[in-house]
Amino acid sequence: MPSSRARSNDGLGSDRGRIEAACKPCFIPLRENRMKNQIILARTGKLLFTAIAAALLAGTALAGPSPQTGSFQVTANVVASCRVTSTTDIAFGTYDPADANNTAALDASGDISVRCVKGTAANVAIEQGASPAAGSSCTTPLRRMAGGTEFLSYGIFQDAARTTVWGCTTTNDQSFTATSVATPTTLSTYGRIPAGQDVGVGAFADTVNVTVTF
Repeated sequence: MPSSRARSNDGLGSDRGRIEAACKPCFIPLRENRMKNQIILARTGKLLFTAIAAALLAGTALAGPSPQTGSFQVTANVVASCRVTSTTDIAFGTYDPADANNTAALDASGDISVRCVKGTAANVAIEQGASPAAGSSCTTPLRRMAGGTEFLSYGIFQDAARTTVWGCTTTNDQSFTATSVATPTTLSTYGRIPAGQDVGVGAFADTVNVTVTF
């Protein structure tokens, strides 16, 4: 006759069997749901990775490559330069060696305007003219106006007192240093016809060239 312990064990075994048999349908859906969840998570992870990768690629495409920098120089050279912008004639007017200018010289003046680059050192020379007298030179110009076959002597000076002859050497030209290209330098030319010259009636004229060196 089986013992009570054996019966008890047999009862437990049979009970567990009945429970497992009864709950077997419950465990199958749980396992299936767990597998489905794992599949969903795997797919979701792939989709998320793909989305992040696409976003990173899009960001890289929009941002473009990082900018590269460089440099270059801009250079120029300002040269010394001058030009004569204007001149005013020395117009003596009427010369009367018999009366008003028998003993008094006839004076008149003009000017020369020169535009130079700022800082340019310039020298302005006045040539001897078209009809200089014999022995004339740049150092001692003997200028004359011509009227037919006759000549009327005159001089050009640097000062109003007519004491400094304006010639065409570095010792008797006029020099200056330009302070602005916007404002030309104007130099006055002081002319004088000596009194009492023995010349005939008529018009006299001369052409004098101006040279600027710098």
